[in-house]
Amino acid sequence: MAFRVAERVRCAVQEYPFEGQESMPGGTLTISVGVSSYPSKAKTDSDLIKNADDACYRAKFLMKNRVEAYHSILEEIQNDVDESAKEIIASIKTLIAVINAKDKYTYRHVERVVYYCDLLANRLNLSDAEKKIFIYAAYLHDIGKINIPEEILMKANPLTQEEWETLKQHPRNAVEIIRNVPALKDAVPIIEQHHERFDGAGYPSGLKGKEINCLASLLTVADSFDAMTSLRPYQQKKSYPDAIEELGRCSGTQFDPEAVQVFIGTIQDIL
Repeated sequence: MAFRVAERVRCAVQEYPFEGQESMPGGTLTISVGVSSYPSKAKTDSDLIKNADDACYRAKFLMKNRVEAYHSILEEIQNDVDESAKEIIASIKTLIAVINAKDKYTYRHVERVVYYCDLLANRLNLSDAEKKIFIYAAYLHDIGKINIPEEILMKANPLTQEEWETLKQHPRNAVEIIRNVPALKDAVPIIEQHHERFDGAGYPSGLKGKEINCLASLLTVADSFDAMTSLRPYQQKKSYPDAIEELGRCSGTQFDPEAVQVFIGTIQDIL
């Protein structure tokens, strides 16, 4: 019901001839709306507002002028695990909340990377099982940053060698967190390898070429593209065309050429 009401409001705003709207992008005033529900998706009033805000952010990111209903990937994971693993998933949910509180960038970054990976999964016609694992890995790939000090995550100046070595631990930290969840077993290599490089100069294992899991290679490109096109404490934001050019320039060294080709084709379809 709430979704239908929100969609009617969105359509009404889009169709109304507001004075001066010709100066707006596209010549029309539009809105994005996030929707959640109580008690099915939220247990408190503050959770309800937060969930709706998260859904609204997703709506604005997904090309705007749309309604998005809140959904939780962690809740999907909980539905896939047995009772013995539900406590671990609950702990992971708490860890993600802690990461979000100390580094809002990581949370928004993860949301966008999940979106890119969903597009890639659809383009490649992955099976339902493969797509699910790919999305789970995209959602959890930075959870290991819970062990990284905030002053390193948010540092505006170049990291020292010691700080860089600390940051490089986060893929393996993430694997240790999820290792005992059977439903996430196939996500382990994707998460652990998402900072490996095609030329072997990545971390944590220095894998190269086809030694790297193919879904990890795709996640690497999506992760890097979002990092380049987002505001970060230590770098300037690139435009989409500039970031696409950078992916091409680094194809065959940092990135798997096939992963780059698929990703660029996917992104160009939505631009």
